[in-house]
Formats: sequence, structure tokens, C-alpha cells
Amino acid sequence: MSKLNIKKRNNQGSSSSRRMRSEGILPGIMYGSDNEPNLVEMNLHQVEQILKNHNSDTILIEVDVENEGSTRVLMKEVQYHPVTSSILHVDLQKVVAGKPIQVDIAVELKGEPEGVKSGGLLDHITHSISIECLPKDMISSIEVDISNLDIGNSLSISDISVPPEIKILSDENLIIVSVSAPKVNDTVEDEETEDEESSEPEVINEKTEE
Repeated sequence: MSKLNIKKRNNQGSSSSRRMRSEGILPGIMYGSDNEPNLVEMNLHQVEQILKNHNSDTILIEVDVENEGSTRVLMKEVQYHPVTSSILHVDLQKVVAGKPIQVDIAVELKGEPEGVKSGGLLDHITHSISIECLPKDMISSIEVDISNLDIGNSLSISDISVPPEIKILSDENLIIVSVSAPKVNDTVEDEETEDEESSEPEVINEKTEE
């Protein structure tokens, strides 16, 4: 399990947050089950490394709070800059060992569909699903084998198999991925029409001499 060192902070506001980030410090908020939210700060590089080693922003980690000891939290929301994609802010949620948590996990596709090999088009529609489980049973992603999908086939959430300790909260009828037939190129038909028109003989009207 990844570990992160954090400490509480008193300063807040956009100017203070910008100054912190310029110094390699990332602002965040840690929510507790019973306590008020706490403003916290952490090492930006350390957070980047944790995210780099996971395929989801929803990660269960252990944090060492300065002068308070360690606890487990859910890295629940990561805010990114819309242009540079740099990390701006992180929300942490304390978890209780025997209390279920609800998180979104990534859906990863495995294999190449038979339909795609035949020229079909793959459409990955649902990229994440919501689940409920105990903290100890949490997974960050689920792998879906799409090798047998042919043209016209699809997979929905109801087709996913998960461990018995995990409950899927998302609508079971949601389509995860589908393979459709290739689209007909209308320009080919247009070109054929133009060729037909150009092959017609040109009619020249001769003037009749009086």
C-alpha cells in the first residue's frame, strides 16, 4: 500500500495555494467520518509518484499525519489544471476498517475483438463503474475480456464478473463496449456519380445558317 506524509495547514485561498504549489507543496482537504474537514498539505512529487503507479485516481493509501500518527484514507478526487494537466488539489477521505466504501473504478479492456479484426469499429463507452466494498477488498480497476466480440456484439455491466465481496452499484444495463460495422464512405458513391456524369457525351448545339 502506498504511503503519504501530510500535515495540517491553516492558510487557505487561491494565492496561498499557488505559492504552495510553486514550492512543490500540494494543498488538499482530508475528510473524516465524524470530524470536520481538515486543510492539509503534502509533497507534490510524492503524490505524482503514487498516481503514476496506479491506473485510477481513486486509491486507498496510508497517510502519516504530522504529530498524529498514521491512518488509512481514500484518495477520492484529484483536480488537474485544464491546460497543463498539473495537479492542483487532492481530496482525502478517512476510512473505517469495517465500514463499506463507495468508489469508482476503471474498466480496462483486454484483447482484440474478432469483429475489429474483420474491419469493425470498437467503441469503449463506459470507462468506469461504481462499486461498494470494505476497504480491505477494494480494487482500483476491473479487466474485461473483449476478444470474442464480433461485429454487432456488445458487453454490458451485467456481463462483468466481480469477486463476491464487491457489489456493483452502476446500472447493469449500461453498455461498456460495442463493435459496430464499418461506416460506408459516402464519398465513394459521390465519385462514382461524378464519373457517370462525366462519361455522358457533350451535346453541342450548332447554329443554323440563314
